[in-house]
Amino acid sequence: MKDRILIALSVLVLFALTAGCKKTETTEEPTIDVSVHDNYLMLQGYLWNPTLNFTVDQYSITSGQPWEGVTASIQDEIFTIDARAGRHGSSSVTGWFKSHATIATCCADCGCAWPSELNFAFTGTITINGDSYPVTFAQGNSFGQNNWWIGGPGWSQHSGITYNVVTPDGKYYFEPVENTADQIWIRTAY
Repeated sequence: MKDRILIALSVLVLFALTAGCKKTETTEEPTIDVSVHDNYLMLQGYLWNPTLNFTVDQYSITSGQPWEGVTASIQDEIFTIDARAGRHGSSSVTGWFKSHATIATCCADCGCAWPSELNFAFTGTITINGDSYPVTFAQGNSFGQNNWWIGGPGWSQHSGITYNVVTPDGKYYFEPVENTADQIWIRTAY
């Protein structure tokens, strides 16, 4: 009988202790932001003013993140692409990006040929002064900044210049603006 009373009391004490327990901040699951953000990428001619246009074809985004599409506009000779989307990196988006680009470069300290995780990526057609090219853009994260990646099928690297990609016909190359995460120069190839 004593054993039963001790067991019953032990169960009651254990229940009382755990019933009042709350999770502390250290035991909380990390919250993943699922907000839509304006994600701007600015393209500008270097020492020239090209006529630019962009249309999007398809996209990939980390599972569970919102996607509201891509728009493009021009103001003061700066061509701006705005991807309205969530921001959370995944390797599945990186795999999708790599399958749509033969080479890539990025803004803000990419330091490697390919990213490990990307927030989202999208393909489309960029038109420069009437010449159209397939292109793939993506956003990742580097040193606390949401940095942009660019590449495309059939693109290559301009010889002698690091951190750039060249259109398939070799006519134009894209080079990240130094010390930025969201700006790219468009240069004519020499």
